[in-house]
Amino acid sequence: MPVLLEPALGVECICLCHVAEFEKRARDVLRAKIAILDINLGPNVPDGIDAFNWLMDRRFRGKILFLTGHARTNPQVASAVKKGAEILEKPVQPDKLIAAVKRSLDNVP
Repeated sequence: MPVLLEPALGVECICLCHVAEFEKRARDVLRAKIAILDINLGPNVPDGIDAFNWLMDRRFRGKILFLTGHARTNPQVASAVKKGAEILEKPVQPDKLIAAVKRSLDNVP
């Protein structure tokens, strides 16, 4: 994703694969203006909803976007939407992802 977003939007990206990495990079993560999460992060590990909750518990002030193949009716996805997350259904076209990130960045102080 950095290969796509950094040159298109002139932003710096941090890529983390697991929720445990959030703790290690908490300062950087919590200063971010946007978090792009996937619901499924692999078997037997905390998922994107856990990452979402980690951010919310720490009063993350940025925008949260989910990339997911799960339906919006999935209870976890619906809960995240109620709490302010935006959902982008996979597969997402690069131009749609760039537009969503730009729109989110424009609305974050």
